[in-house]
Amino acid sequence: MNDTIAPYMGPSSIDVSNVRPKLVDLANGKFAGAQREKDGFPEVFDELSKAIPQYGETLGIHPSMWERVVDKTATLDEIRALKKDVLKLAEVLQESEVYYEDAREADISRIGGFVDATILHGDPSVQAAFQKTLEYRSRYAKKAADQRRKNKQARTETTPAPATEAKAPPHT
Repeated sequence: MNDTIAPYMGPSSIDVSNVRPKLVDLANGKFAGAQREKDGFPEVFDELSKAIPQYGETLGIHPSMWERVVDKTATLDEIRALKKDVLKLAEVLQESEVYYEDAREADISRIGGFVDATILHGDPSVQAAFQKTLEYRSRYAKKAADQRRKNKQARTETTPAPATEAKAPPHT
């Protein structure tokens, strides 16, 4: 196509049914204080996989504790694999929304141009039929003009007036 858009080639359907029983929806604010995985986890996991079977009993660690770590790690791997695809799909959906919205706005602007030309050079009676379209199309331009006017006014209000020198009275 071109260098700014390309067709999305990723999955169009993402099935989370395998991990659905393990998915949780935390209440707002419950992330605060949560401990997250730190750098070096793979090395720790490898170390624990060797040390727990050898020293777990000596340390008083029940074998089920290591099994829970293994199970949670596998669950995280599944979630993260799905999350990568979901985030990419969400990004593509966002970009597609912006792309088509921009293209639609350009079409509306072109329609407004045809209406303007017809009003100016042909039949001014069409203006009433397209009033909302013309107002919609010019909304950003009016907003920008209003902002420029406000900015100019603010600059003139904050710029001090040139100082006038006091003149000495003439000597007579």
